[in-house]
Amino acid sequence: MSRPSLEHGGKKFMKFLTRSALALAGATTLAMTAPSLSFADSYPSTTVKTIVPFGAGGGTDRWARVMSSGAFDVFGHGMHVQNRGGASGTIGWKYMMDGKADGHSILLASPTPVMAALMEKKPPYDPANIKVPAYYSIMKPTLVGPKDKPYSTWEGLVAYLKDKNNKKLSIGGTMTQLLGPASLLAQLGLENRVILVPYSGTGKAVNDYLGGHIALVNVTTSTATGLAKDHAIIVNSTDLDYPKSAQKALAGVPNAKSLGLKPFNPPRFVAMHPDTPDDQVKMMGEKIGELLKNKAVSKLIGKIGEDVVYVGPDKAQAQYQEVLDEAKKYLPLFQ
Repeated sequence: MSRPSLEHGGKKFMKFLTRSALALAGATTLAMTAPSLSFADSYPSTTVKTIVPFGAGGGTDRWARVMSSGAFDVFGHGMHVQNRGGASGTIGWKYMMDGKADGHSILLASPTPVMAALMEKKPPYDPANIKVPAYYSIMKPTLVGPKDKPYSTWEGLVAYLKDKNNKKLSIGGTMTQLLGPASLLAQLGLENRVILVPYSGTGKAVNDYLGGHIALVNVTTSTATGLAKDHAIIVNSTDLDYPKSAQKALAGVPNAKSLGLKPFNPPRFVAMHPDTPDDQVKMMGEKIGELLKNKAVSKLIGKIGEDVVYVGPDKAQAQYQEVLDEAKKYLPLFQ
């Protein structure tokens, strides 16, 4: 069979070549775009290393364990929870910063390691240099004390502190928790009548309180619920209601809103290495949102007396900057 000449069959042959080239180009384009689509669908592609910068048993650790229970359903992989406690959360934060931006490492954080870093003359890291894919809750810093003291209620506490014949009261807790009552008392001009004792974790603060080493302790909702039977629950420093699971145990506890004071609403947030690609940060934030909606996770969150306040990747970074500003505002209270 002879090849077509340009005069006769050549034009048809050239059209055939053109169509073939276009088809090949289209296939090449699909091949180039397919990996990114596949990556998005399969992200995360391995176990998510979840760093908790506090010891086991505290509020952040409980959240990590609860969230990990739904990881396989949502991520398709587990969450490897690592407790890297110490130095008010700075050790765990620095551990993440010293690691690789692999897109599969997250830190469950609070304002405590932010405050701790800002207080250092030579901070181990810049807390502004971080990427925040999501908030997963807002803590309700709650002040707890003995039942049989003149300062066992908010009104009694204020009256006690106003009387300068009384000794100063020590309040223990993580830096985040301490910011709650500190901010309320500062609005009443009473911040200098208390001694703020920062702890690296809520569990340690509670142990010292139960041992009589500090007068009062400021704790998370879940911890306050556990203490409510035998101890006085004095005040909730936010303008938010307790979750339904905790409302019976913590009924009648005043909050900043009911007292006519400005609230302090500290977030629980997810942080990632600052060199993490933005698309991975966004996907992680969305996955965290899916994880919080998981039925098993949602049920357990209620059982530990917490609730979800989710802020996605589009707003979390900007709101985190507001946290930094608040932390700097209250730094003098710890010096």
